Amino acid sequence: MRFVLAVLSIVAVAAPLIASAQQKPPELAIPADRPYRHAPSGLVIPAALDGLPRISANAFAPDHLDEAFNFGTPNSSEDITVFVFRNVAGSVPVWFDRVARIVEQRDTYGGLTIAKPAAAFTPPGQTTASGLIASYRPMRGPYRSTAMAFFPLGPDWYVELRYSSTTIDADAIDTRLRGAIAALGWPRQIEPQPAAEPVADCTAPLALTGPAKAVKGENAMASSLFAGLLASVGHDAAKKTKYTPPPSPFVWCRDTANYPALKAHGVYRPSDTTDQYLIALTDAGRGIWVSPDPITALLGKDKGEAAAVWSLTLNDVAATTSYAGRDRLPPPDQAVAIVNSEPYASRTTTWGKKRNVQVNSDSLK
Repeated sequence: MRFVLAVLSIVAVAAPLIASAQQKPPELAIPADRPYRHAPSGLVIPAALDGLPRISANAFAPDHLDEAFNFGTPNSSEDITVFVFRNVAGSVPVWFDRVARIVEQRDTYGGLTIAKPAAAFTPPGQTTASGLIASYRPMRGPYRSTAMAFFPLGPDWYVELRYSSTTIDADAIDTRLRGAIAALGWPRQIEPQPAAEPVADCTAPLALTGPAKAVKGENAMASSLFAGLLASVGHDAAKKTKYTPPPSPFVWCRDTANYPALKAHGVYRPSDTTDQYLIALTDAGRGIWVSPDPITALLGKDKGEAAAVWSLTLNDVAATTSYAGRDRLPPPDQAVAIVNSEPYASRTTTWGKKRNVQVNSDSLK
């Protein structure tokens, strides 16, 4: 499942960013009998996978930032889908969990029982068990099995595979999926990534005290400007730094509270925290990050003031969009409403040769 983010307006008029309706993504112009090289990552998608021909290739975002390739039979009795998209939020455990939740809710399977539970594995060309894989047995319908895998391709890209079959037994599809992964064309050198393990439930609730109000004024303006500049230089600075082994990532937990407006999305938190969270938007790699605002805290400290501002940022595959800070931690339902209805405070492109920072001063007055 993928969703489409509406194009951000550069004027101070609010526009919905999370589209409610699915839109058909454009097709990639690839000869059916030729392999395709995903230029930014170096991954090569063959013309056939596990004996199944490639029947479609689609772009969910421009510039190769989110692409999908489908292999199978015309009636989808045998089906493999490969997704390649940019890493901008969360982690492998977070997005594997989102994929699992989406797959488990598909009506076509009539519910699922676990054939092989989620487990870490080492992707081709890598040295650590940085990926996660699982397989299931559908309870009703034509399919005998379905399986999925999610893993990083270096620090900047994620790869996801899903395999469903009407002929392969649920106990055997794990091996077939691993074979399909190995059959992709992998770059010669892949920067190692941290080991992965499935997320667990959070042990404490978010520290929510009611709806949050927007913070305006001088500090809000400075925070938005600094947020845009940091987003602009962060990616390039990382590229210019000599490679060292990746630091330990956040260990995420799954927030199990009921948020009525987030049925298609998930809420995750760095473990042992109650003042920040990530809303993982469906299973498409985008997310809304809410946390205490470090820039406002620094400004408040310099003035001898206690800082109590939370920042809210939408991370898309090509841009980071910030909204007016809040006077307290907003409930996740409210965070989605803010992104859907309020004008942005700053927006920064994070992909391509040029970095464009837009600050909407009207949203901060």
